[in-house]
Amino acid sequence: MLNFLVFAVLAAAVVVALCWPVLKGRAGGPARAEYDEAVFRDQLAELDRDKARGLIGPAEADAARNEIARRLLGVDRRTPAMQAAGAGKWPVLLVAAVVPVAALALYMTIGAPGRPDMPLQARLETALANNDVQALMAKAEAHLAEKPDDLRGWEVLAPIYRASERYEDAAKAYLNVIRLKGPTAETYADYGEMLVFANAGLVPKEAAAAFAEALKLDVKSPKARFYAGLALKQDGKPDEALALWRALLAETGPQDSWKQVLEAQIATLAPAPGAPQLSNEQVAATQNMTSQDRENMIRGMVDGLEERLKSAPADLEGWQRLIRARAVLGEMDKARAAYSSAKEQFKADEQAMATLAQSAKQLGIE
Repeated sequence: MLNFLVFAVLAAAVVVALCWPVLKGRAGGPARAEYDEAVFRDQLAELDRDKARGLIGPAEADAARNEIARRLLGVDRRTPAMQAAGAGKWPVLLVAAVVPVAALALYMTIGAPGRPDMPLQARLETALANNDVQALMAKAEAHLAEKPDDLRGWEVLAPIYRASERYEDAAKAYLNVIRLKGPTAETYADYGEMLVFANAGLVPKEAAAAFAEALKLDVKSPKARFYAGLALKQDGKPDEALALWRALLAETGPQDSWKQVLEAQIATLAPAPGAPQLSNEQVAATQNMTSQDRENMIRGMVDGLEERLKSAPADLEGWQRLIRARAVLGEMDKARAAYSSAKEQFKADEQAMATLAQSAKQLGIE
């Protein structure tokens, strides 16, 4: 309660200090005008004395008298305006009174008036026990500023930076761990990952080099293999990226945290289900082909599938593959035509019709 009284007195003092020029302005206007008028009249009297003693000529005396008279009249004109301006004090006083009250109400609503003060040093000393991330970070930074070769300090600070999304600082912290502890696959992979995060998901050269170093130390490092594949994908080498990721997926357990992300990346490169699949001989034959030649070969395979279905129209799976393949190739008109032909073929089979309809819906045909 005492604290509230102290703060109330302080708030009142601040309000009075801020409003004092406004409050003073009301009574101070006429007093200032009277003072100025007295000064100017004294100047007129002094001017007459100087003229009588011959210290100033008649022309100069007249010019000075005119100037003093002009200023004196100016004071008379300003005084009413200053008095009228006093009416503008009320908005200022109203705001000065409302703001502290509103601030107090807001603090009582969402603040913690019953919580005791905690000086910075106390926060730093109890940072770990209270799980105070900002205090932990400040404490570690202060410590490392004095002892930059403290390995444990960098090991503590790196994950804190990461959790706070300060990825560049986290990368620097991991680099210091490498400097002090020596290279390990895990630390190199963590360092590279922070560089990727700092570059909005792109793999810069420094990160690619870090993942390469990690794989030299541990060829099975999951994090390094994943990001190495991402670097290959971004460098326009999707086949190499896909091979690397598929090998990693084969060694990934269902409980591994990276499984879902890995599968999502593979899905961006792997052929869609139902698309024409190439044999090993065909894959080998495409290695030296241009992209246009490969596309032409795939289209030829799809055309061949369509021709085969004309002689064997009861192949439901074949129709599904044809519809999906046309859609994958962007030939939506041909995909719809194949769907219509399949429906005509299986119009008496409710289950087949339902299967075809589901495939068509997934592909956006209907």
